[in-house]
Amino acid sequence: MVRMDQLSGKARLIAGLVAASLITGAIYMVKPAGADIHDLSGTLFFHRYSDYASWDATMWSLDLKSGDFNQINKNWTTVVSPINAHVSSDGQYLTFMGSAAGLPDIDGIPQYDWDVFISHWNDSQWSNPINLTGANGKRDEDPKFSPDGKTIVYKEDGVLATVPRTGGAKTYLSIGEAESSMPYYRTNGIDILFERQGKIFLKTAAGDQLMDPGIGGESSYYPIGVDNERFLFTRVEDSKHDGIRWGYYDGRPSTDLFFNNDTWDSSDSYPYQDAKEFIFLVSGDVNIPKGGYNLVIADLKAKKVVNIDDLYGDINSHQQELGPAWTSFTYTK
Repeated sequence: MVRMDQLSGKARLIAGLVAASLITGAIYMVKPAGADIHDLSGTLFFHRYSDYASWDATMWSLDLKSGDFNQINKNWTTVVSPINAHVSSDGQYLTFMGSAAGLPDIDGIPQYDWDVFISHWNDSQWSNPINLTGANGKRDEDPKFSPDGKTIVYKEDGVLATVPRTGGAKTYLSIGEAESSMPYYRTNGIDILFERQGKIFLKTAAGDQLMDPGIGGESSYYPIGVDNERFLFTRVEDSKHDGIRWGYYDGRPSTDLFFNNDTWDSSDSYPYQDAKEFIFLVSGDVNIPKGGYNLVIADLKAKKVVNIDDLYGDINSHQQELGPAWTSFTYTK
């Protein structure tokens, strides 16, 4: 038997991936088949935190061409713990949820309140975010841009709502209905995917349509539109672990993705380009030597998974990396 400490760095990496594959059945490789690091382009946004309730999230951007990696909220003073970013179609605006900075303590205990924010790219950095929904004492969460970038859909205390990118009056879409969350526009700019009571629905002019979850599983969440035929979503499988599926607007049953398994969670999917080659996702794979959840890339043609660290260095950390969102735009200083 060859000891790991007798191998070169590259050999140790390959041996480690092969061992992990043999132990768990995971399908890993060092680089995407048919593409190297320079073939990926655009920018990936994500957040990391120690725990959802710790209010210590930071937001990051990774230039997929150059490898430039930055904490974009480092100089922000208006928001605490920004998470779940989404980029407008023109690449100039970033929306996300966070808490307004400087809320008064109550009995010496810091207070936080989820609101929807927007930041603008000013050719050198992301501007200090503007709060679009607070302070209203409500949970304003899950913001996503419309395809034209002019409107943001989000959840306010379980009611789906929209607000103009520039701020102003809100429009409420599900008053009197069961709690709804995680809205995402279909590419037609009219219909809206969302979660309700563990099921994925599509809100249309004709009413709310239930999307078929496929066979098995317990509950669904986090729908992400891809094109006018398909969307991605996360489903809690019978194993109690999360898996990612393709959903279809025409009523076909959803279909499983190759990397799902009964050992750890796969969630928070987001397409690269049109998702015909790659998708970004969050993996709880215990074989990735970082804590908790980590970013990986699924090569859909080769049916392989790539730890993003193997392409770009130390992107994952011992905190939780979550909420990836990709844009074709790049941001250079």
